[in-house]
Amino acid sequence: MTTTKFYNQPETLESANLIKQQILALGSALFFTENESLLKLPVHVINNVQVDDQNRIWFLIQRPTQALTEFDQELPAKLDFFKKGISYYIKIKGTASIVDNVAKVNGLTGNNEENKDLVAICVKIRTIDYFDTGVKPTLSWFQQSKQQLSSLFS
Repeated sequence: MTTTKFYNQPETLESANLIKQQILALGSALFFTENESLLKLPVHVINNVQVDDQNRIWFLIQRPTQALTEFDQELPAKLDFFKKGISYYIKIKGTASIVDNVAKVNGLTGNNEENKDLVAICVKIRTIDYFDTGVKPTLSWFQQSKQQLSSLFS
């Protein structure tokens, strides 16, 4: 059974921290832009996600081949966070902006080398959809066998 919780913005610091922890636990997401313009960013799989104190999600993508000035300054975006074996997933809608700032890119990569192949994306959260699938992580056949053997001798 799937249960769903919808958040517009986390009401309390406690709920904001819980959402932040759940996003970081999932770690990977699909990033989509939902704008109607002819020039769109392609879908990206993102892995190194950071959430700041203002509940904005930051990550890096490959620099598009087109000039960044050709893209809209603000893009409606969607992030689908998921991870195999975890009993929930999160869908976030918000407004994305492309941040072409060397200092910000270096802060997200953790090194001081200038990297011209990456740009930072900042997504300001508008809505959060939390889906609890209730599925427990499955054990491998080896773990199941070990569990059965240990139950015989307990």
